[in-house]
Amino acid sequence: MNWKLKGISLLLLSSMAVLSACGDGNNGGNSKSSAGISSPEASPSAGESGQQKKVKLVFWNTSYPTIDQNNKTKKKEEFYIYKAIKRYEEAHPGVTVDIQDVPDGTNAITKFQTAGIAGNGPDVTNLWSGNYTMDLKAFIQPLNSYLQKSDIDSMTGWNAVTENFADEGTIYGIPDGSDGTIGILYNKKMFADAGVDPEQNYPKNANEFLEMLKKLKASGVTPVGTGEDGDFVYFLDYWFAQMVGTPGINDIVNGKMDFHNDKLVEVMKSYLQLYTDGNVKTDQHETQFFNGKVAMIFGGFNLVNDARKALGDNLGMFKIPNYSEDALVKNGGIGGTGADFVVSKSSEHPEEAVKFILFLLSKEEQVERFKDGYGKLLNIQNVDATEFTQDPLIIRQQQWASEDSTIFWPDNIYPSELSDYISSLNALVIKSQLDTSDFLSKLDQKRNEILAQK
Repeated sequence: MNWKLKGISLLLLSSMAVLSACGDGNNGGNSKSSAGISSPEASPSAGESGQQKKVKLVFWNTSYPTIDQNNKTKKKEEFYIYKAIKRYEEAHPGVTVDIQDVPDGTNAITKFQTAGIAGNGPDVTNLWSGNYTMDLKAFIQPLNSYLQKSDIDSMTGWNAVTENFADEGTIYGIPDGSDGTIGILYNKKMFADAGVDPEQNYPKNANEFLEMLKKLKASGVTPVGTGEDGDFVYFLDYWFAQMVGTPGINDIVNGKMDFHNDKLVEVMKSYLQLYTDGNVKTDQHETQFFNGKVAMIFGGFNLVNDARKALGDNLGMFKIPNYSEDALVKNGGIGGTGADFVVSKSSEHPEEAVKFILFLLSKEEQVERFKDGYGKLLNIQNVDATEFTQDPLIIRQQQWASEDSTIFWPDNIYPSELSDYISSLNALVIKSQLDTSDFLSKLDQKRNEILAQK
């Protein structure tokens, strides 16, 4: 997901679960291909009278910047999304797009839910993907009948917006770009001073990773910086998902498998050792890394630009090591499509809404968005990143984003309430205030409570 703070209340989630159960809105069956809409470039249709159809789309913008904190005089027409809408309207006479800014994250989720209950939602908006979108499916148009097979084939990330995270099924959103793959950003000079080269001698498992940290610490530096919650969603989630696979994460969510199982108990032992061996600082870890106070942080594409400005050619990147040779998924990381576009069930113009979304997500527009400084990688198949960047680490991130070994954000698969709970308890685990076995048992208890409410 989007490495975001999550604060959806128990009351909100309970309400959404009930409402989701009341109406599945499924009109798509199992087919992702259909004889649906024409291409996004096609002209709007004319009515029976032969007159051009007038369409006004309301777009709740939750993600595109429309304010520059460093240049408050910048006009809205100068931001990417306004330029894109102008291009779309010029190519589609008769269609206008009314853009309305809405705060991102839980605010957008709450507002969309409220509008859905009232039946006055926007035509289009942008939400967090996975269960954040699925929790709202009572208010979202299933999109299978509006999508061509070529639309599906041209982009990645569909399992983030498809019911049960399956490769085929009812589609509730269109994946919006890629967050890349979480890896490890490191200070090349600090590593070289310690006699460590992670790209030439990549640690093959958790034990070799811990040995690498020991060498760094012996050279007099702090090896790792993490957030105060221990970067569960960046790091530990990956080792969990590696050992049980994405289907295993689904099984955990559905109560068919427990967090407290032998594989994850073993993972927790290695994870906690990072902290008990004194390898980690949790105070302003990104700033500490940019200032050369810690040797590495867990991060992804969104941190590369700031880290590059701070470290220049001293910035390196490698993948989080596999937990063990027994991992079901190897040589990947956490990441993928953390957001999507959806069409409100109350929209009177779903076909035109989908056309507008596909226009924004065309390769040409995603490249324009990237060049404009809006931080997402492309989710277009077989894209050549050298067309829009020369930074070798961003090029590598674009390559990683398309690899099958990148595991979709597990915290977008967990119920959002459970994700919040995991992060809060994990902060106690890394301070040795909560036993790792008790931690996993508490997660099972919380998961069971959530399932019982459904």
